[in-house]
Amino acid sequence: MQLSLGKTNHRQVCTMYKLIYQNPNINRKVICDTLAIDRAMVTHIYNYLVEHGWVIEQESTLKRLPLVLNENKIYAAGVEIQPEYQVLVITNLRGKVLFEKRFTEVVRDIAGFLKNTISPAIESIGLTVSGLGVALPGIVVPSERMILRSVPFGADAEVQLPENIIINNEPVPLFLDNDVRCWGWGRVAFNKETEPFFVFLQHFIDSKDNPDLINRISGGSSYFANGKPCIGANSCGGELPGIFRIEEFRSLHIGEDEKETLKSNKENQEKFIKNYALIVSYLATVFDVKKVYLAGFENFDKASLIQKIEKYSSEYCLYPEFQKHEIVFENDDATKTAYGACGLVFEELIVKPCENESIDSRIFPKKA
Repeated sequence: MQLSLGKTNHRQVCTMYKLIYQNPNINRKVICDTLAIDRAMVTHIYNYLVEHGWVIEQESTLKRLPLVLNENKIYAAGVEIQPEYQVLVITNLRGKVLFEKRFTEVVRDIAGFLKNTISPAIESIGLTVSGLGVALPGIVVPSERMILRSVPFGADAEVQLPENIIINNEPVPLFLDNDVRCWGWGRVAFNKETEPFFVFLQHFIDSKDNPDLINRISGGSSYFANGKPCIGANSCGGELPGIFRIEEFRSLHIGEDEKETLKSNKENQEKFIKNYALIVSYLATVFDVKKVYLAGFENFDKASLIQKIEKYSSEYCLYPEFQKHEIVFENDDATKTAYGACGLVFEELIVKPCENESIDSRIFPKKA
């Protein structure tokens, strides 16, 4: 079936597919009302999507039933890259994990690692991916695939990643974001979360020489609203400053030597929890979010952390009678950030093109 309908209807195809992707329970009648187009056009586009395998066919008499995506039409790969470890995940459209692998390479050249390790790993699986999402610690500019600063990688100068990565001799688009924001992209893409939420991620990376000591802490925060993260004017949104170095809060400052012993020293753990609880509760109140996700925090008493955050939240709220936050501890299985990078790919391929004046879709050509 040829869908040579011109620019306007190309937009309608992309937008209709986006609506089905973002709203699992949407039906053709709702699409008519949302896009302000007649039922004949919706049916025409629906038939095109069915014929080309994007949507599962329904009986013609069941037009009010929810439309169902073919969840295996396209796949996404996501990789979290830390200097000490790396995680690769491949999912389908609904977030089903089809493949995962952990690496322990010492990475210094990120582009080289993608080319020499990740690309061959994906090729070996036998699945064709439509995009690769890359999650990195540090300050990044997603639109330019630019790493501005990354302390873990010792990057104090700008590094730009390529627009595409070659997999099976084909260029595959590459998308980049901060590792914490990628975690949040997983909530947006696969859980369809649009209400404002905060995610606070902290991973405690062990010392190679002594497993009782912590080499460094990786993480930060990210604020999402309407399915989008706050990146900030300088791409620094979500970075947590050391406010407890300020004289008035000196007693709560966690020194580097104290961080090293967080796994074994209960007193330092308690101090860190109070420090973090104050930051989380304050930011959750300022941004007025309903939900706060906590991920990571290995070897910590999660119940104690939640209790303290809830306690400080009630103290800081101007309107505690109705400004409340749900604290959710996610069971982080060490693949969630790479998993979220897969979500970033789907959001970039399906949602973002529809936000531009002129749609430049990578998955729907202007003339099909």
